[in-house]
Amino acid sequence: MQLTAKTSDDFYNLWHQDLNFMLDSELCAFEMEMPSAEEIVDVLRKDPDARVQFLSDELSEFEQNALAEEFKSAKIEKAAEMSFALAHFYLRNFYGVGQFLQDFQKKVMIPWRMFLTRLGFTWQRCYPIIFISGKGCSSTYHVDISHVLAWQVHGTKHFNGFQKPEEVLPIDKAVNERNDIRQNTPPEHDVNDVLPYAMQPGDLLWNQLLTPHWVVAGDDEIAVSVNISHGGVSYAGAFCPREHALRKRWEIHPDEAWLVDERY
Repeated sequence: MQLTAKTSDDFYNLWHQDLNFMLDSELCAFEMEMPSAEEIVDVLRKDPDARVQFLSDELSEFEQNALAEEFKSAKIEKAAEMSFALAHFYLRNFYGVGQFLQDFQKKVMIPWRMFLTRLGFTWQRCYPIIFISGKGCSSTYHVDISHVLAWQVHGTKHFNGFQKPEEVLPIDKAVNERNDIRQNTPPEHDVNDVLPYAMQPGDLLWNQLLTPHWVVAGDDEIAVSVNISHGGVSYAGAFCPREHALRKRWEIHPDEAWLVDERY
């Protein structure tokens, strides 16, 4: 039941539904050369805003922190073989002249925003994150309160959602118990219920907000992706049903509302 948006009409028809989908390269593609995965890891791990984790229920907080410090200080050849998860939410740290994301706004963010604008979409926030997984490593099982466009840069990531996400996790529970859903491994499930996508370099995937998922890197390479997080996406002034559900919660809990983000 894998889905691909090959035309603008496909994108219109899929974006407000529950299922994740790929974007055909003829519809949208980014033309930006990036450094090798090891080079990106080496730059990001030295930045104080980097988030380094070792996801395991068997490690204490002290042990995880010790591994994170070892990862940051080890030779890159050794760090690259560790079972790490690295995230960076402040890519503007690397937009300066001579830095590896100097052309990122021009070659990725502006073309993407123009793509959405041409199709008639608006949004309230739109900012990028880099997620890197060590060989064979998995993200947590979780839901996001963002629509996310995932651009695979290096390696392979297996992006796993569900064929019927509402049956696996009702929207009311996803909205109101989101923090309790996150765990290091997915709950027991029938493999036939999974909606998997194997993402290769250059691939683009749209992940629907508030749908449960987890992402596993291939065994042979470090896997690098740039994920663009969106909030308040609307078409012709209308939000998707899941955004409506989220905003109803925000009406009751206005302190949780995430309407603006300047990390673009």
